[in-house]
Amino acid sequence: MRHIFLVLAGMISATVSAQDKVDNDLLMSYLQEQQYDQVIRYMETTVQPQHPNGLVILANALYQNLQLPEAAVQYRKILDIAPEHITAHQQLGNIAIQQQQYASAVPHFLKLTEVRPSQAAYWKQLAKACTNVVGLQDSAGVYMGKAYALQPNDPGIVSFVADEYMGDKDFAKADSVLKRYYLTDSANISINAMLVKTSYNLNHFEDAVRFGTQIMEERAYAPMAYIYLSVTYYQMKQFDSCIKVHDFMKEIIGDAPETVKFYAAMSYAGLKDYEKSNVLLLECISSAKSKSLDSYYAALAGNFEQMKQYRAAISYYDTAYYLFKDPMRQYGIARIYDQQIQDPQRARKHYQLYLKSAKPESKNEKDIHTYVKERVKTLQ
Repeated sequence: MRHIFLVLAGMISATVSAQDKVDNDLLMSYLQEQQYDQVIRYMETTVQPQHPNGLVILANALYQNLQLPEAAVQYRKILDIAPEHITAHQQLGNIAIQQQQYASAVPHFLKLTEVRPSQAAYWKQLAKACTNVVGLQDSAGVYMGKAYALQPNDPGIVSFVADEYMGDKDFAKADSVLKRYYLTDSANISINAMLVKTSYNLNHFEDAVRFGTQIMEERAYAPMAYIYLSVTYYQMKQFDSCIKVHDFMKEIIGDAPETVKFYAAMSYAGLKDYEKSNVLLLECISSAKSKSLDSYYAALAGNFEQMKQYRAAISYYDTAYYLFKDPMRQYGIARIYDQQIQDPQRARKHYQLYLKSAKPESKNEKDIHTYVKERVKTLQ
């Protein structure tokens, strides 16, 4: 940001001089030394800018000095003079995001897409803001689709689009998007990890192995990719390879998820090494008895829900459920879709998954179970 600020200051300094009579040399010396308080004092007391180019220097200095409310005031002054000012809309959107006021960011990012519709970055940031605004999640997918059409080689855009398809269980489309990106960049760990998942779900086991082993060779931290790789090897009856995934995770992480451990145990049994299989199965039993890790994931999900980052919250609930199969995690996902995102179809689907395996014991669990049974009847 500092580099951009200096470039911007250099580009408009001549215009600022003409309009607001600044000392360019003095101003640039302050900026180069990151003396933003001096810039602010000089612009406020000496220049007292009245034109957009002078105001943007002052606003950006306030922004860099972490005086966000004061910066926002100056950016709004710019918009009063120039309603389509790119920098003012961008920075007001950024400030709103930093303050987790996503709904306030949306109009500014939307204006940027209207002024510069060919800029994928503007559609991308608009989509990301919309994911955290109730009622705009569907719009987020549309906006990111526009970003993808303009810039199909941006990994952030690609992963978002693919994740949307996977959320709808359309693994074929997700796989197509990811593989198209892979042709231009075969080293992106997050994209490759998603390819392991799509390949497995499409029964393209050879592809899952190819992408998974590539990640292992990079010694990257990608637990979900290794889980899917482990299951893939077991399905292919490549028991030695399945066990290697378990050993690799223990080496780089210190332990392996219960799923990886279980399939390694089953692989040892497939190789008729029942003693080693039993050791791992007992570890699985021990892990299953401990709810600590499940609680940690659920706590993370709860935190992200409170922060209104609903996609992250759902992801952590989904991970907890995948690893530990507690039906309450499906209830957590359903509740977010129902109450926060307001997506009745997905809410109903996850409520039904909860009901399928729920065995309520405590009064609170029984109350939830009763509520869900009634709530499902009202969702279409």
